[in-house]
Amino acid sequence: MGILPLLSTLSLLPLSLSSTIPHKPAPEYPYAGYLLSTFTDANPAVYWYLSSAENPLAFKPLNAGNPVLTSTVGTKGNRDIFLTANEERSEYFVITTDLDINAPGFSWDEATRRGSRGLVIWRSSNLIDWDEPYLATIESPQAGMAWAPSVIYNATEEEYYLFWASRLYSPSDTNHTGPANLDRIRYATTPDFISFSEPADYVALDDENIPLIDQEFLYLGQEGHYARFLKDENVLHVYQETTTTGLFGDWTRTQDGGEYIRASVYEGPAAFPDVRADGRYYLLMDNYVEYVPFVSEDVEEGEWAELGFNATGLPRGLKHGNVFLLTGREYEAVLKRFG
Repeated sequence: MGILPLLSTLSLLPLSLSSTIPHKPAPEYPYAGYLLSTFTDANPAVYWYLSSAENPLAFKPLNAGNPVLTSTVGTKGNRDIFLTANEERSEYFVITTDLDINAPGFSWDEATRRGSRGLVIWRSSNLIDWDEPYLATIESPQAGMAWAPSVIYNATEEEYYLFWASRLYSPSDTNHTGPANLDRIRYATTPDFISFSEPADYVALDDENIPLIDQEFLYLGQEGHYARFLKDENVLHVYQETTTTGLFGDWTRTQDGGEYIRASVYEGPAAFPDVRADGRYYLLMDNYVEYVPFVSEDVEEGEWAELGFNATGLPRGLKHGNVFLLTGREYEAVLKRFG
């Protein structure tokens, strides 16, 4: 299966979406590299790492290893970093979970019951100069948190589809002290990351008693063909599903018998294609300490082989983020400013 063209328009219910994961540049600007957005547990801010098309996993730290963006809003902590752009590459957005696990008195129970219902967002027109961050409340008062954003751009309607994980409480339980619905993937649409539609469920597995977080999409190079990766919070493993009928079509669990990509603790999947090797894809999964690299030559069958750090050049200690494909012009601009 060919990787190019990397952007397609696909029919979804009545909607037509095109993926920014990866995003097709203008023909005169082929992809030249990859930009990994990530954070550290010690300093939950936005860090960037750059790699070339020749060595996709050999990411090098930008900005002398210092954060590129630091939040001044909400909890002032940034996790689960996601970088996206529109079709014309005339605007870029960095979107993060608003969560600081180093805050005094922090507990995961409190974070899921009464955590931030907003996401921290930065905007840029050139990928280099960024506006001040703002906190966009995207969840209803029933939600206990909003985590792990990811984005698909709808080129037909010129809107972004924003996905995240949340946990919902009864409308009568205004302080979220009682039991909640299981974690689920939610979504809303926005033209500008300022105004948002009402949030709605995208994937909820209450009937199967499976809580879900950390969804990531991977466009597979043909119209309507996607993979998506989800973390099952019951066992703390990541599994893969595929579709040929678009993001709101029918999805099939890739691993036979309800298996997982690995029967090991992983989260925060980030997947992207090798732009030089037709049909090759990479997957990064966070084992709670750092990203571990995997490669597939048969992604539709969900066959992933683990790669060694020494063989790939992937730095140690990278965390839950995403990989954004760069055109030659973007690659040079990022390198000139932050290299």
